[in-house]
Amino acid sequence: MSLANCHVVLILASLAAIILIAIPLYRLSPLHPLYSFPGPRLYKASELPMLYHAIRGTQHNVLKRLHDEYGSVVRIGPSSLTFKSLSAIRKIYGSSQALNKSSAYDFAPIEGDGIFKMQDKDTHTARRRIWNRAFTEHAISEYYAPLVLTTQRLIRTLLRGTREAGAVDLTEIFPRYTYDAINAIFFSGNAFEQASLLDSGDPEGIVAHGSAYFKAFGLGSHIRPVVAHIAKRIPGYSTLMKFEGFAERATRRRLENGPSFKDGISYLLDNEHGKPTVNVKDLPVESVVILLGGADSPSATCILLMYFLMTNPNWYGLLCAELDEFFREKYFNAQLHALDNCVVLNAVIQESLRLSSPFPPFPRVVPPTGIEINNHFVPGGTSVAVPVWTHHLDPEYFPQPNLFDPGRWIENSVFKGRDTLFTFSAGPFNCAGSRLAYVQLRIFTAMLVTQLKFTPTAPFDAGKFWDGMRSFRSTTFLEPLLVSVVSRGVHVHELEIS
Repeated sequence: MSLANCHVVLILASLAAIILIAIPLYRLSPLHPLYSFPGPRLYKASELPMLYHAIRGTQHNVLKRLHDEYGSVVRIGPSSLTFKSLSAIRKIYGSSQALNKSSAYDFAPIEGDGIFKMQDKDTHTARRRIWNRAFTEHAISEYYAPLVLTTQRLIRTLLRGTREAGAVDLTEIFPRYTYDAINAIFFSGNAFEQASLLDSGDPEGIVAHGSAYFKAFGLGSHIRPVVAHIAKRIPGYSTLMKFEGFAERATRRRLENGPSFKDGISYLLDNEHGKPTVNVKDLPVESVVILLGGADSPSATCILLMYFLMTNPNWYGLLCAELDEFFREKYFNAQLHALDNCVVLNAVIQESLRLSSPFPPFPRVVPPTGIEINNHFVPGGTSVAVPVWTHHLDPEYFPQPNLFDPGRWIENSVFKGRDTLFTFSAGPFNCAGSRLAYVQLRIFTAMLVTQLKFTPTAPFDAGKFWDGMRSFRSTTFLEPLLVSVVSRGVHVHELEIS
């Protein structure tokens, strides 16, 4: 290398070093618009600390700790703030002036426009109107039969697994169940090569690939968009994104085979009376949302709901007693629509949702004019959010927040589903399928609790299992949840499980 070239290299290296030093110094200086907001200096200077915790799956715990230390607002990145209050939730997510999604939602590489990727509120609202058709009371009533059949298959799987091996791992079986359920509801059972992941054992690894896809999205939200787009082209990235292939094939199979009843996809494609529909080319990206939102997320709630019942025998007993009385001398299918009248059942579900939501924040972007949140003026372009886990463990709204206490949702023997729960987000960008999620959880819980007895196998360390919960957008568990499952021998009309 010539002397001149050496000088050029040295100059470029020096400039790079200056930039690398200058950027963090600027972010920490009074010149930065977020200088006055509290938070650890390292977090203010770089995205790397939050990326590190996102990789480890401990971001929810770190954000909770930071808010405990710094208060209602914390600067968690160079241009990112998180808040802690109901008023912040309403301001950021729930008001008529709810903020648009941040660029973090554009990480998914699959082509097409999907409701989850849509960042603009007006565009999202137009697509949401189409989605809402699949979640009306009438539409959901069509899903009861496939939900019951899938849950019956789950019960048989649990009993067979216990007979053959002495125990079953709920962290393996429940995700297969939720994928089977959303397949039956939205794809008429045509999504996968196997008719049932419960029966086949998921040889394609659909559950694992879905979890990996969600993890990739979670990590992508912590790196700048240009870096995320570069990451999509890294060798081996396609393997991580294999789940998109499953979604595309699920869409193709459903379109080729058609519906066996008025399934969820039917509503997205229904153009009766000139209604707008989802373009067929957008169905694969919407299928990713359907499969992940309808299977990956609910599986963690199902796992933790049974964990909470087994570790709180008093509530387990109260729930058994309520459901046994509810179904006494009654036909199960005729009572499905009335399950929302079961006070203990709905309180257990609500409390399980509160404690099974260690999601990373739902980031929103402040408009150019800025906005006031929690009496703080936040400049335009800032990413803002309320961490779900931090809110759900806030003693201001949930006294003794670490305690599993369904009684907090019951007043004068009546279930009170207050608006303090943030599991499904809030406002115009909230989860379209929240009503279906409650229906599925009621059927799942009612059928399993009336028909089966769950007992953790020794040695069972409840604290170790709980501490092993990790969140990467997808909630995973480091420890298995091994249980023995036997029939309770309680007769319910239409629920004979052989």
